[in-house]
Amino acid sequence: MNLDKSGQLFFGCKIDSKLRDALSQAKPNERRYFEGTEFLTICAFDEEQWIGKILEGGLNVTEVDDIQRNVVSILRRIASDIRIPPSSIKIFVVEQEREAERSDASTTRDSRGPYIANY
Repeated sequence: MNLDKSGQLFFGCKIDSKLRDALSQAKPNERRYFEGTEFLTICAFDEEQWIGKILEGGLNVTEVDDIQRNVVSILRRIASDIRIPPSSIKIFVVEQEREAERSDASTTRDSRGPYIANY
């Protein structure tokens, strides 16, 4: 078994109906937190959507708590009426577009960006 140092990690939570509504009603100055890749990114996993931060692999374990707090903090800024517990943040491996197309050519996926790997 080998390590893939070029891989990326996704720290985020599933977008439920309340969070989806909050994102759709976000003010223009709040949209910058999730419409680009600088802060948070929206990724797909099968029929689900997840929102979170994509980072390069090889993080120090001491950084995980800081990343978790950062993601929760940004989500609370966007959706202040929704309770987002730190325990809702999950970590996944990001599957790049070219790998997603190769590994599952029969499934149509959004062509905008990385996907959460389904292992």
